[in-house]
Amino acid sequence: MNTQEKDLSDLTPQLIDLEGWRVEVVTHYGECRRFYVGRSCGRRPVHLEVHNRRSLGGSPAEKSYRSVTRLYRR
Repeated sequence: MNTQEKDLSDLTPQLIDLEGWRVEVVTHYGECRRFYVGRSCGRRPVHLEVHNRRSLGGSPAEKSYRSVTRLYRR
């Protein structure tokens, strides 16, 4: 059996362990956004910005944010 380890280097460090949380972020450009933190599948996963509970996916999260605030767990 071939077991390959996942490469977690593409995950956003500020969002690690926040999967499933609704967060509010401020980008480096001063934009404020709210989303659920998701995570893609595969050998090299990325964090996803899932905009509402009915969404099936989302866009990739940025590499870093000016600030991240936890709001509540999904």
